[in-house]
Amino acid sequence: MTYGRNMLTVLAAALAVVVLAGGPALAQEAEPNQVQGLGVVQAEGFATVSWIPVEGATDYQIERTPVDASDTPTGASVITGVWRPNRQVHNDRPTFADSGFNPGDRFQWRVRARFADNVQPFSAPVFGTTTPPWGDPTVPGENLRTQWETTQAAEFTSDVNEFAYTAAIDRLSERVRVVEIGRTVLDRPINMFVIGHPTPPATPAGVAATFPLLVNCNVHGNEPGDREGCLILARRLAFSTEPRIVDLLSHTTVLIVPTINGDGRAANTRGNSTGQDLNRDYSLIRQPETFAFVRMLRDYRPVAAYDGHEFGNSGAGDLPMLPPRHQNVAQSIFDQSQDMIVRHMYGQGAKDGWWPCPYGCANGGNVGLSEETILRNTLGLKNVVNSLLELRSAGGPTRPDEDNPANNRRRKTYSAMWTFNQFLDYHRANLPAIVRARRQAVRFQVGNTGRIVFRGSRPIPAFPAPHPGESPPPVDAPDPSLILDNPPCAYKLTEEQFNGARTDGPGGVGTTVAQRLAAHGWKVVKVADGYVVSMPSSVVCESIAWMSPSVWS
Repeated sequence: MTYGRNMLTVLAAALAVVVLAGGPALAQEAEPNQVQGLGVVQAEGFATVSWIPVEGATDYQIERTPVDASDTPTGASVITGVWRPNRQVHNDRPTFADSGFNPGDRFQWRVRARFADNVQPFSAPVFGTTTPPWGDPTVPGENLRTQWETTQAAEFTSDVNEFAYTAAIDRLSERVRVVEIGRTVLDRPINMFVIGHPTPPATPAGVAATFPLLVNCNVHGNEPGDREGCLILARRLAFSTEPRIVDLLSHTTVLIVPTINGDGRAANTRGNSTGQDLNRDYSLIRQPETFAFVRMLRDYRPVAAYDGHEFGNSGAGDLPMLPPRHQNVAQSIFDQSQDMIVRHMYGQGAKDGWWPCPYGCANGGNVGLSEETILRNTLGLKNVVNSLLELRSAGGPTRPDEDNPANNRRRKTYSAMWTFNQFLDYHRANLPAIVRARRQAVRFQVGNTGRIVFRGSRPIPAFPAPHPGESPPPVDAPDPSLILDNPPCAYKLTEEQFNGARTDGPGGVGTTVAQRLAAHGWKVVKVADGYVVSMPSSVVCESIAWMSPSVWS
């Protein structure tokens, strides 16, 4: 890393001021290439470590040591993080979100520079007590804890514990209404938190009028990190008196679906009990879980959303993200989603020390593609500003202390909570722009102009290295055979096609075409010899291509 003379002059002047002030990290005379200006700021489940860069350093190691109240070490020092310049947009102001510890414990932090493999002296230490779990243990409601919290991440929250915790929040907070939006194949309830201040609107239409935002937490049952974060976030939104939260909930409604795939979570499987990957079923809605979710979208009409997952590439960023890339998503929705990711998440990540990047970054493979059945694409086609969120499932080379499963689980969950909190802030600050993007998208879609692309993604531009966005996912250009240049203005279906039983979903589970169209909210006209589905928008053309229509009009 190279810095200009002016930058080094400014940093040297800043360092002199700190030295004269007698800062705790600068009590000793500096050695050559020793990190200076170390600071640690505590947050929910992580600590932001920052320092003044060392000229020529290629990366930095972050060390953490448990200490007692007198700052005497009580355990071994470990390298918990490695900072690289491509993790943030302002790499001349390095920060690292150190996480994985048990919230409330006390530690010492030090940082050292490396020149390739040559380590330099550690900084002077900084001590701090980490932020305990949110909620006063003596206050009803605030004192609720999930199974994941009470076991210090040794266990994930069971469905029984989740239902009890959810019911308690519902009972104790006027801000919360818990609604059952459907049932899983094995008849588990699919609950949704509806949260507003002082109380949430009483009907779905009332909620829709507040331009709500939505967080979906556990579509793949073996990816539970987001779910644990969503359950904790719901408690904070339900009971916190922080001005930021009261202000947000006074202006909109937050929708949280903690466990869309309860059967998969109970079995720790990616798919539901039939083996269906639910994230390949949001337009087809063959399964009761996705059917319930899409029907909820029809009724509650969120304008922005995040969809939580985990990602197996240990070399990627902490938080891979991706907008709705499908080529039939309106330009305004794609652009606003990218603004949320690139401007806001990358920018705030650089301040707080997290590493958002495009899904597929750092040799992530053939991911982030164009299936309209994937929730981020289905949401985009329904004119919802949104992003995928992937929690890097393993610590990898930049978080080498995560062989400990509890440390790994805590980092994932608290990084998800950071993302969802940033999403809430983005929605609050940018709602007029989100609403404009939605309205532009609706006008575009109902215009029904241009081609229909059945598969094909928009490219994600690469930023010059080093930058979090330096390695985007594959282009995924549309195959000519999957482009319809002259789309129909209607489909006509026979009685059997419209109301006949369908078993096209795994396990023989299925819904009729009539039920699917009703859940999506599309208008159907009954005629003498069948049913006509008009094409008021390209969204409909995209989403019902699987129905094998008998007549083109």
